[in-house]
Formats: sequence, structure tokens, C-alpha cells
Amino acid sequence: MIDTFSAIYNKHETEDTKQMGETALFIAALKKEFTNSEEILDAATALSVGVQDFILGKVRDFPVIPVRNSEVFYIKKHTQSQVPYFHRHNFYEVLYVRKGKCLQKLDNGAELLLREKQCVVLSPETVHKIGKCGVSDIILKMVIPCKIYSETGGAVFGDTLTEGVKVFENLSETAEFAVLKLLDEQYKDNKFKNLLIQSYLTIFFAEIAGHAKQDVALETELYRYFDCNVKTANILKFAAACGYNADYVSRLIKLKTGRSFSDLLSRYRINRAKELLLGGGMSVEDIAFEVGYSNASGLYKQFFAICGIRPAEYRKLFR
Repeated sequence: MIDTFSAIYNKHETEDTKQMGETALFIAALKKEFTNSEEILDAATALSVGVQDFILGKVRDFPVIPVRNSEVFYIKKHTQSQVPYFHRHNFYEVLYVRKGKCLQKLDNGAELLLREKQCVVLSPETVHKIGKCGVSDIILKMVIPCKIYSETGGAVFGDTLTEGVKVFENLSETAEFAVLKLLDEQYKDNKFKNLLIQSYLTIFFAEIAGHAKQDVALETELYRYFDCNVKTANILKFAAACGYNADYVSRLIKLKTGRSFSDLLSRYRINRAKELLLGGGMSVEDIAFEVGYSNASGLYKQFFAICGIRPAEYRKLFR
């Protein structure tokens, strides 16, 4: 299996290198792949540049955003000859990092770094560009026309992935197996090929959906953990309690909430301190110990950083 996939990866690299190096092949591919190819060619002529120059990163502020088009499913390695350029497409695109990493940039300035066992689903009309592929990176791109998606991913997710970008973490072995089978099946002459592709796509989406539900449950478990362990909470203990790797949990929490474990814990402690400040006659020193600080100065410092006032001032202001 490994030799088979290595041969496929090398085939993709060879094809793309040749296409990028020969203008006639490039223009033929451009006309086939982009719905606005004539607009791109006209803009290149008006700027007096070669049509490959914007793809090769030689033209800044190119006035046309290329729109990729496909009516058929395919899966392909993101090759080293491809360079980053902003584009959008009329299909769903899935990028799976089998090895290495993959940088995504969106038109709003946001950046998304995908690592091994992560994938991203990009809905139609999303404007993005894919970072340069490293020598050791194996990034697999799936192009899924809307009709095929509706029968596979749409059957699993409903309307929840109809726009924007969705990242999925720590893909299972079953999900990876489905990706590799899709890569393998597209080169076979099998009368059941389309049925197999649809089946493996459905398996893939069902697997990543199952892990997404686990991620939501993990976030809920985080706050339950804080409720019971506010004094001694740390990422290693939480990850161990959930049966996950601590690095994975850290990345997942940041991805889902936009904040780190320690930041969320600090905010939880401060919110709990607020309740105690308003709910009784406990001293600030006792409250600090109750919510997990070894001394009052730790609570004072964090409380002021988050709330902008000191604990005693908060109690006087809101009681």
C-alpha cells in the first residue's frame, strides 16, 4: 500500500511540475479548471504579464480572484510546485494533513495552521490560499462537488457546513483509511467506482462528525472538571481524566474557545471569586484559597487584570 501511494504522490508531483513549466499546458488547465478563465487571461494581458505569473506569486494585487470549478470528485496531493494564491471554488474542499503541516490563509487576514491528523472542510465560495508544500509534507486535497457532498457530507452534517471553514482534530484510523481508499479507488477501472467513492466519503464524514461531537462533550467536561477541582486543576490532570493526550487537549480547547486552558481556568476562578465576594462575609484571603490561589496576592493580580478593579472594590460596588 505504501509503495502504491508513493507512486501516486510522485505522479501528482511530476504532472504539476510539467504543467507549471509549460505555458500551453497551463492555459489548457486554466480553461478547464477555472470558471472565469477568460477574465484571468484578459487581466494578465492588460497587465502585460504572463498568465502563470500570478500563480507563481510574481504579481501582487491581481485584479481577479480565480474561481475553481469541478463537476467530478477527485483527490490529489498538494504538490511542491504549487504556490499560494487566493481563490474560491464552487465545490466543497477538504484538506487532510497526513504528514507535516499545512498553512491556510483566509481573505479576512486569518491564518490557520493544520498539523498531522487534522483536516479542514472549506465550503463553496470560501476565499483562501494554501501555503507552500514542504518536501516532507503529505497534504491530500479532496474536491467534492455540491451534489456529491449533499449525498455524503450533507447526509451527515445537514446544513451545519454550508458556509465557512470547519476544522476537525485527531482523525481516527477509520477516517484516514477512508481517505486512502478514495485515493486508491479513483485510479481503478471499477463499474462500482462511483458507489465506492460515495460510500467512503460517507464513512469519512461520519467519522469526523463523531469526533466533533466528542469535542463538544470535551468542552462540557472541562467546566465540570473546574467545578470539582478548582483548587488543583491543571491540563495534565484534566487530559488524564478524559483519556486524551495533553497536547491534543490544549490545541482542541484553544481551537474551540479561542482561549488557552490556563486562561479559561483563571476566568473560571475569578467568576467564582465574584460569587463568593457578593454571597457572604468571607475574607479576600479565604476566597483566594477557596478558588485555588496559594495567597491573596495571586487573586488580587488576576482579578485586577480581568476586571479592572480590586476584589474589595468589586464587593463594595456590587453588594
